[in-house]
Amino acid sequence: METIEAELVSTGEEYFIQINDEPKICISISEENANVVKSAFNALIRRLRNGPFEISLSSTEKGLFYHVAKEYIDQLNREMRELYEEMKQHGLTKEEVEER
Repeated sequence: METIEAELVSTGEEYFIQINDEPKICISISEENANVVKSAFNALIRRLRNGPFEISLSSTEKGLFYHVAKEYIDQLNREMRELYEEMKQHGLTKEEVEER
């Protein structure tokens, strides 16, 4: 399983989880914007079609937002594993499409 690095990024008083894939995916953890979160999740789902992956948080900061980001990523990884299995069952992954 591939591992994608993520980091906690702050600009002023806003904190983001920046997933360092191509293109980069940012999820705000200090501000709620449903459209931005939806867009980030859609990008992750499109990425998931290519195969399973896990997001790993790399940060030297261990403050409150680090712990929030860590829990967020742990939950996201669990949901992505489950979603990948469902996508695979329904033939929606690249592997399943190529086998047809």
